Amino acid sequence: MLIMKIFLKVARWTGLVSLPVFLLTTPKSPAWAGSIGSCTSSLISAGVAQSSATAACSDALKPKDLAACVTEINAETDIKGIDALQSCYRVRRPDDLASCVVDISSELEPDNSAMVLESCQLSLLPLRYAECTIDLASVADITGEEAIASCIAAEITPGQVRPETEE
Repeated sequence: MLIMKIFLKVARWTGLVSLPVFLLTTPKSPAWAGSIGSCTSSLISAGVAQSSATAACSDALKPKDLAACVTEINAETDIKGIDALQSCYRVRRPDDLASCVVDISSELEPDNSAMVLESCQLSLLPLRYAECTIDLASVADITGEEAIASCIAAEITPGQVRPETEE
């Protein structure tokens, strides 16, 4: 009986303390409300359907980064907004993905933009991957598509493309 009384007192005090703490820590307005709205409008202007844009922006950890990624890829390449959204949404660093896709597309002008988007998305380090692809295509006598495939598969090692020296 004594234990039950102590338990009830503790439960009451815990409730009295936890409710005000909860109310103090709950924001008055959604923290991401402004960025979700601007994200949604950016995605819609990039050609993404309103329902897809709303769902993606409201679920994104960093809506501004997601919108910037989609907008940059859509503006600088021939990749559709919805395709860019699918890739930008799935990566940890959408800004790096956008830089990778735009850099490779502008430097190499590949025939297959979807291949560039997919390989940049698959890369763990998209900026390093873009550098590898661009450098490999300029140093070795291979096409942009071959450089893209080689860098993602890590088939060509630096020793294979170094200049030959006389011994």
